[in-house]
Amino acid sequence: MKTLKKRSEFLTVAKGGRTARRAFVLQAAKTRSDGDPRMGYTVTKKTGNSVERSRIKRRLRAAVAFLDLDIAQIGADYVLVGRRAALSQPFDDLLKDLKGSVRNAFKPRKPRPIRSKPNSLANSKPPHDKVEAN
Repeated sequence: MKTLKKRSEFLTVAKGGRTARRAFVLQAAKTRSDGDPRMGYTVTKKTGNSVERSRIKRRLRAAVAFLDLDIAQIGADYVLVGRRAALSQPFDDLLKDLKGSVRNAFKPRKPRPIRSKPNSLANSKPPHDKVEAN
């Protein structure tokens, strides 16, 4: 699978949808009408030192190579944002999560219900101009 290289490509994908798993966050965007799917890998500095970040990226690359991701959509770009849990999660579980995330990346989501705001008048104080001065 081809990889994303430029910052602008990563930023374009970040505007798309995302699915979160224990070991990674998968961002996905349909950026082109044709062509092979592309994958980008990133791990933030909050995750650990450079050795840990590199190990996380290597595990994610190995998972993508192992799956060969023929389920990835044509013309789609994906970014895997690695988390520290990718180091300790069993490889089989990592593969299962990755396959499910790629499969569901472009499925329409159910809209979240709008929660009503609590009655703000019940706990509010009276306006300052209505307070009686003694």
